[in-house]
Amino acid sequence: MRRRLLGSVSAFAVLVLATGCGGGGDDAATGLADDATVTYTFRDASVPPPFHRSVTLTVARDTSRIVIDSYGDVLADTSVATPPDVWTELGTSIDEISRLTPSPPGEGCTGGTGRSVTVVSGTQTLADVDVEFCANSNAGLDSAMDAWIKPARDLFPSTEELAPPDKG
Repeated sequence: MRRRLLGSVSAFAVLVLATGCGGGGDDAATGLADDATVTYTFRDASVPPPFHRSVTLTVARDTSRIVIDSYGDVLADTSVATPPDVWTELGTSIDEISRLTPSPPGEGCTGGTGRSVTVVSGTQTLADVDVEFCANSNAGLDSAMDAWIKPARDLFPSTEELAPPDKG
């Protein structure tokens, strides 16, 4: 009897861990809780309005939304369902973005671009990276940030398609 009970308890524990039950809404396979939100922002350089494009991509477990603006004028605002594999990929690779350590741009450097990534779950901030790119400062971090968000960004057409220069 004791062996059977121990086997049943072990089987139940494996089932709970495999299905994510009992984790307070956390999905152990993704590394992100169901209430987490990922926000990626690209701040464009100071260029004429027809060419200026800033992007905010917000990813939640169920929905992803991209907003493209030119100096505050919204040129595109589109939402799609977030595929489970995209949510999982962002969650399992969150350490990659959290480890990025930007340097401040050089003094007197103006007109560059910027990128930021924040990941928030409830009241906890899991990642918060804000990088300015000017005069070759933080070289390579732009590629790392873009590569990390790429699975979610690929859910949408390109910026040029969503907000062509003649739209602004």
